Amino acid sequence: MTQAKDLDYTIHHLCVYDKDPRQHMWPYLRWHHGITGYFTGDTFHIADEGHADYTFLGCGGRAFQIQLEAPPYQFKYEQEWYAKHGNGYNHICWIVNDARQSYEQLQADGAIVMQEFQPFPTYDGFVMSDPEGRWIEIMEYTHDTFRVQEFTNQPAGECGLRMIGFVEVVNDLDAMSDWYQKALDLRVQEHYQNGAGGQIHLVDKFYDARERNTVMVLRTARGDEERAAMAGKGPYISAILYEAKDIERAFADGEWAGMEAIAAPAEDPLTGLKTAKLREPSGNLVELREAASS
Repeated sequence: MTQAKDLDYTIHHLCVYDKDPRQHMWPYLRWHHGITGYFTGDTFHIADEGHADYTFLGCGGRAFQIQLEAPPYQFKYEQEWYAKHGNGYNHICWIVNDARQSYEQLQADGAIVMQEFQPFPTYDGFVMSDPEGRWIEIMEYTHDTFRVQEFTNQPAGECGLRMIGFVEVVNDLDAMSDWYQKALDLRVQEHYQNGAGGQIHLVDKFYDARERNTVMVLRTARGDEERAAMAGKGPYISAILYEAKDIERAFADGEWAGMEAIAAPAEDPLTGLKTAKLREPSGNLVELREAASS
């Protein structure tokens, strides 16, 4: 069987389920983002069970993006998720070089099938869940020209803002870190311990601090909001992760753009980094950290 290291797992996007993405994308656009892909339900991803509109947005970083996805959604299992949770961060997508082989490999490594392998007009793909239940989408581009556009890795705006990844809250930090290293060939970049909890930063094999600094953060619940969310819905995607050269300016720009201020920039006692929190239009958290000096 093909091994994870041979499949080139690449972190690609975080999917946001949102009943009104055409309106909710405007604060992102005002906050130094750009549209990298726009697909309407009339022409893209129509299934017998439903369809969805997609808007891809990027900010500063080269590869990692967010995907705003509108109901009624393509498949029944997605419709059931939205009926239960409403607007929220739904899944992380990874690009591979062979989706069929990935489909077999991930099952062998303990992932659970949510949507079976299917060929679509522009890619092959499927959806599984990790051992704690968070969804993972896998895509292999198969069309000669279709790709979601990437930006160059150039921080945006005067504040030097980049969207660099996402945060997932877990039950068992070490077990989930080990699983992602084995099943998706990730590597540990940073590990912070805090009593029985902590935080681990994982990167794929294409990570480059200057050109492609995409990060997956796993951590135990921190703060009242994450603890309440864990109690209500279990392990979940908590936040989009950004960095900025000028975090105070980035935070102010986010407020001006329409993001809700949650926590002003201050030193994080766990990581030692200056961090801040905002809330984006769909109601989810945005986590902002100060970029390291170059």
